[in-house]
Amino acid sequence: MDSAAALPKVVYIMENEMVLTSNDYERIMRSAEVGSLNSRNPEIAGRLLRELRVATRIPQDRIARTIVTMNSTVLLTELASGRKTELTITYPSDADHPKQKISVFTPIGIALLGRREGDIASWRIPGGVGRFRVEKIVYQPEAAGDYER
Repeated sequence: MDSAAALPKVVYIMENEMVLTSNDYERIMRSAEVGSLNSRNPEIAGRLLRELRVATRIPQDRIARTIVTMNSTVLLTELASGRKTELTITYPSDADHPKQKISVFTPIGIALLGRREGDIASWRIPGGVGRFRVEKIVYQPEAAGDYER
């Protein structure tokens, strides 16, 4: 049996266009992890690269405070249950699941990067596909003047 056939299909539902800083775009595209992601999980890598290619890129000093950028902490509400959760979107080397630091190279990271407050992002959860509203950007590096993160 082909090992790729044994992998579960990942579902992404993007309801809104991705917007990101030019700096985030460049750092992700230059990241060594992009190449290794492509060999480990070409479906996720392909989705990320497609999203990045068509994303609107804005200089980091002009990005709206209401957009999820790299290293942003966001408050989400699961639409089905009303449960709230807070996540930080990170580069793979900074990811720490127990601390709610999620890599941009995961289905959740891809679904959230570039979304705006009020947007709905969806990804596979146990029992189906979860739909989450971006309630608030709790922390955004650019809004805090931290352009090095």
